[in-house]
Amino acid sequence: MQTKISVSSSNNPRNTSNVFFEQHPILSAILIFATFVVVSALCGLSAKALFPQYQPEFIATIALSVLVAVALSMLGWWKVAGFNLPTEWRESRLIIPFIIVLGLPFLKGIKTTDAGTLIYLLIGYALTGFMEEGLMRGIVLRVLKPTGTTRSVVISSLLFGLMHIGNLLYRNPMIVFAQMIGAFVHGIGLSAIRLRTNTIWFPVILHGLHDLALKYTNFPVIPLDVVQVTLLMIYGIYLLRGWRNPEV
Repeated sequence: MQTKISVSSSNNPRNTSNVFFEQHPILSAILIFATFVVVSALCGLSAKALFPQYQPEFIATIALSVLVAVALSMLGWWKVAGFNLPTEWRESRLIIPFIIVLGLPFLKGIKTTDAGTLIYLLIGYALTGFMEEGLMRGIVLRVLKPTGTTRSVVISSLLFGLMHIGNLLYRNPMIVFAQMIGAFVHGIGLSAIRLRTNTIWFPVILHGLHDLALKYTNFPVIPLDVVQVTLLMIYGIYLLRGWRNPEV
């Protein structure tokens, strides 16, 4: 005699979290944001205490990148978050964003540095692009999907801006405040690109290249950054104009 044992889907942590996300998308996004801010602060403080002779921000970025990867794995959301194959990508028309990110900074030439600095920045900004995009345009934007395209883009971008409050551990408060505003504007454009292309790879690459290019431009960094993120936001609004997410 064979006995069949049925396991309720509610006992599956992934299913339980997905149900909660669908029923409470905004609350879920806020909780994810708050958790990340707390963990980010703890990582930053720990890095400063344990490795004061190194770059604590870099060490914290490594730790946070690992945590985002763990979260994506536990949720089973790598593909859902947009880490997919080119066969699943939709029309991109991304020549304009790449011109904004890589063209504008170098109209006055390229600032040179040593190879060691370049490698360090490449690794650091690649991790930052993965960590921030994986969290905000991957997990959070997906969690907010039931609220509709406009709300999900605006709320996720607002949280993305607020997320940079953790930089108070390393930088001047006025600079951090400017970063928060810039991140919100930047988030609009990156969210639009994520949705229209059906992949997160382009936001990850654009994010990392944007940060890297600002280190090698001969223009004043803050005004250039303002121009770039504003143009990306305008382009993002254009991409989403009259567009409906087929997954909603």
